[in-house]
Amino acid sequence: MAYVLKRERNMKIHFASALGVILFSMMIGVNAENMLWIFLAIALVLITEILNTFFEELLDFISPQYSKAVKHMKNMAAGGVLMAAVFAIVVAIGVFGKRFGYDLYWVSEVVFLTYIFIVIILLFTGGEKDEKDKSGNHR
Repeated sequence: MAYVLKRERNMKIHFASALGVILFSMMIGVNAENMLWIFLAIALVLITEILNTFFEELLDFISPQYSKAVKHMKNMAAGGVLMAAVFAIVVAIGVFGKRFGYDLYWVSEVVFLTYIFIVIILLFTGGEKDEKDKSGNHR
């Protein structure tokens, strides 16, 4: 983890955010059950960022030249980090809203459903077409 923390800007941001959230949670007295949700969200983001960095470096090592396939693999790994970050936001909205006396679980649902909606739209509009050459083989 130290290697990734030293080299990756995004990991530094995630780590600093995690420390801030933990300190804030302790200051406002978040209960043990909700702290578990916060730790789960933090762990998920940090683990996915580590795996994303691992896959990026592995793919660069295996295939140093540009490749669309490698680009797609890297994007998939980055998508995992994005999904973990959205989960962390949903947890934060629920936990901190509840702590301050607001029932914001509906906001968490809206955030998550908006994310799913965007992913579905990207699936149908953003992907590259699977091209075939003259012999019918996929490129």
